[in-house]
Amino acid sequence: MSSSVKVGRYGRIVLPKEIREQYDVEEGSRLIIRRRQGEIVLIPVKRYERPTEALYGSIESEESIDEPKRIAREHIRKKLAEEIG
Repeated sequence: MSSSVKVGRYGRIVLPKEIREQYDVEEGSRLIIRRRQGEIVLIPVKRYERPTEALYGSIESEESIDEPKRIAREHIRKKLAEEIG
């Protein structure tokens, strides 16, 4: 799919409606701009309702972390015990 847009005042462009809908780009959306072999490439930044979702599965662990709050509390208790110690 190829589209043509006109560059307006201050370098602004309007993305065609079909492109905005296909890539879920709306007012306030962020786009990464890259230069690649003489081209300008726009890459939509994926948004997450809960940003921690973006991190899920990005780190492999030997043990399962089913209760992150419990593990964090244990770590804090251990550090406090070492400081008092």
